[in-house]
Amino acid sequence: MGAFRYLTWPVWIVLIVTALTWIGWFPFFLFDTDWMGREIYRGKPDEGQNYHSGVRMGAFGLMLNSVVLGFSSVMLERLCKKWGSGLVWGVANIIMSLCFLAMLVISLVAKSIDYQPSGLPPDGIVVAALIVFAILGAPLAITYSIPYAMVTTRVEPLRLGQGLAMGILNLAIVIPQVIVSLGSGPWDQLFGGGNLPAFAVATAAAFLSGLVAIIGIPRSHITRARGHR
Repeated sequence: MGAFRYLTWPVWIVLIVTALTWIGWFPFFLFDTDWMGREIYRGKPDEGQNYHSGVRMGAFGLMLNSVVLGFSSVMLERLCKKWGSGLVWGVANIIMSLCFLAMLVISLVAKSIDYQPSGLPPDGIVVAALIVFAILGAPLAITYSIPYAMVTTRVEPLRLGQGLAMGILNLAIVIPQVIVSLGSGPWDQLFGGGNLPAFAVATAAAFLSGLVAIIGIPRSHITRARGHR
């Protein structure tokens, strides 16, 4: 833990953005298919088939998410060279927050409309939810790559070692996950249950992380470093 006192402000910015990003992501990872089953299909795990139909549809949405993630990964290096990794990361997190906000809106719309006699949701609601799942693949691809590259380039001049750099970054990932895991249940129950309170926190954390990345990370840091070689 003594290594933290040697970290420079640019490294701390990356760690702060990473921590906020994962506070945003982890409610989605915990409740994605459950959200589809409860909020969109109005099901309960122990009652009827609606919940299980929603979970299956959520799994299909995660498949679409993976496809978009793969395509986004191919384009990522080109985007970072053109716009700078900090801006790309920040915009991706803003998109992530808008997607979580869309999930909140879709949930509220689903609660306010009448469903089919079979109890299944309208196709438009399901399609909207699947589109949100798919779009989230793009910021997820960035979350899985840019933070690791950025912390490596910023720790290298400090001569602390790449293994230590990855360990420090993993702390910025794991600690938020523990906080969300322990706090999301009581937080949701405080507002009457359901997944929406956790997604509201995710929306705020993702938006804040995007602002910090755009404002606090120099846009051309990596590009400029390559240009001096």
